[in-house]
Amino acid sequence: MRCFIFLVAAFAGLLACNRQPAPGVPALHDSAATAVRAIDSGISKSAPTEIERPELARYFQQVAADSGAFVLLDLSANRITRFNPTRCATGFLPASTFKIFNTLVALETGVAPDTNFSLPWDSVKRAIPNWNRDQTIAEAFRNSTVWFYQELARRIGQQRMQEWVSREGYGNQNIQGGIDKFWLTGELRISPDQQVEFLRRLFEGNVSFSKRTTEMVKQVMLQRDTLGYRLRAKTGWGSMKERQIGWIVGWVERPQGAAIFALNLESRNPNYPMMAARMEVLKGILKELTSVPNEW
Repeated sequence: MRCFIFLVAAFAGLLACNRQPAPGVPALHDSAATAVRAIDSGISKSAPTEIERPELARYFQQVAADSGAFVLLDLSANRITRFNPTRCATGFLPASTFKIFNTLVALETGVAPDTNFSLPWDSVKRAIPNWNRDQTIAEAFRNSTVWFYQELARRIGQQRMQEWVSREGYGNQNIQGGIDKFWLTGELRISPDQQVEFLRRLFEGNVSFSKRTTEMVKQVMLQRDTLGYRLRAKTGWGSMKERQIGWIVGWVERPQGAAIFALNLESRNPNYPMMAARMEVLKGILKELTSVPNEW
């Protein structure tokens, strides 16, 4: 088997040396290199243990959510814990969780040289005050500024965005519906399980993006750093046929190893307090699963 891996790796190297990359795409991003990573991953890691925790429903009930799902991959224990496995495998609009991927592509293609890259406010006053000013990528990520990321997507363009979405196998890979809104109201769908799988590869560096790019994105994802635990995450909030869909996806870096998660919840109440509800559910579940300390 090791000889086989060596031959595949050598063949991938020859392909990389003899093939010219597409604009904005490094030469190493070929299928042979991806195959080597997949083979190596399969050898070094066994399939994680899978556990279902239906009793976690009470956290969603406490915030009056109509439905919800949660999946957590504990890398140190090699274990996946799920609440509502059927919904964990169901695709939804990613909404602003796609800002993780959008940032990766913008940085890798050079549309943005680094996270200090800024765009001027277009002077259109919006309901969220923090959106109504010039801002950098780091600030726009933190503020979840929609207009900023719509402009980034337009500068990336349909073709390049599709290349990266397809290469990384992001969700259903369908970016129809407008280059500046396919993740908000278009055809792109991703399940909680797929969110966790993509984030696992991002955390481990097993993606086609450069280390420089992934490290910059990990930095802007940092939400909390206390008691030896770091939370790197992104929220999302969108509508699907009169349903309010909320997300929090990311990972917790802990002394014993990372725990990667995706939280998804739903309400048909147009005035549902999504911002507070999703964080309350996340904190409750993470504490119960001992992914963070009780005082965190």
